Amino acid sequence: MSKLKWGILGTGQIAQSLAENFSSEVAELYAVASRNSEKAKQFATKNSIPHSYGDYHQMLNDPSIDIIYIATPHSHHYQWIKAALLAGKHVLCEKVITINKEQLDEVIEIAHSKDLYLAEAMTIYHMPLYSTISQWIKSNDVGSLKMIQVMFGSKKELDSDSYFFKKELAGGALFDIGTYALSFARMFLTKKPTEIKTIGSLHESGVDETSGIVLKNNQQELATISLTFRARMPKMGVVAFEKGYLTIMNYPRASTAVFTHDHGKEETIHAENHDHALNYEVDDFTNMIITQSENKFLQYTLDVVEIMDVVRKEWGLKYPFE
Repeated sequence: MSKLKWGILGTGQIAQSLAENFSSEVAELYAVASRNSEKAKQFATKNSIPHSYGDYHQMLNDPSIDIIYIATPHSHHYQWIKAALLAGKHVLCEKVITINKEQLDEVIEIAHSKDLYLAEAMTIYHMPLYSTISQWIKSNDVGSLKMIQVMFGSKKELDSDSYFFKKELAGGALFDIGTYALSFARMFLTKKPTEIKTIGSLHESGVDETSGIVLKNNQQELATISLTFRARMPKMGVVAFEKGYLTIMNYPRASTAVFTHDHGKEETIHAENHDHALNYEVDDFTNMIITQSENKFLQYTLDVVEIMDVVRKEWGLKYPFE
């Protein structure tokens, strides 16, 4: 069976990380595109990619390419998801997939109408640990889910050339790190939240800096999310059941979790190495296309984007291009 061919749209940090680690039995890295042809050539040479384009549309029009990986700033995801789908390509887009649910609903409809796959490159949905945890929970009597606590703090430099504090590029903590925390919470909640409460503070640049978010569903399960862009906090998730709790450190790319029983005994749950996080995404998405399987995480993505719409409205955070 021939491998499906991938093209990377964008040449930033996450694109470089994917390219230098790309390894798959079902996929091959075929092309890269930049707005600058010389930059695209340099990126291709550095990462042994056979084809490069100095224009995004040129790559999208290449009939050899099956899948487009979008690695542009958040503000441009919707534009290029739509263009790639209309060009007949499957799309895996970096988080956050779109900046609001209206955009996401539109591109999902296009994908469905063209029988194409669209997904968010959210590591949490593809790390082997989480399927291992799911099976472990089914095999052990842990009781009902009661509470989830998730935190993520990252100290970003104010003078960075990146999008972090640029409102015109949809910067801010929510889209950069909050999407991980919300995806973690949503994956463990048995149903989507029906109540959303939040308090947030905006940076002088206009993007969100620090926030607290509380979620509750009709099953009486609660989740609290703590985020900040100006202080370090551990990437830690705690999932509390009636008979004990899971602790997962570095949860975006975790390979181990610890379950602490009510009586104090600890059990460690192991899975494959976290170093292959991006390749898990590549393999899962490619295999989903090959086997024509259900896109089982798309509903989680929709729920998370809807939550972000609600909290941004509460904070009064609207981007200039919305």
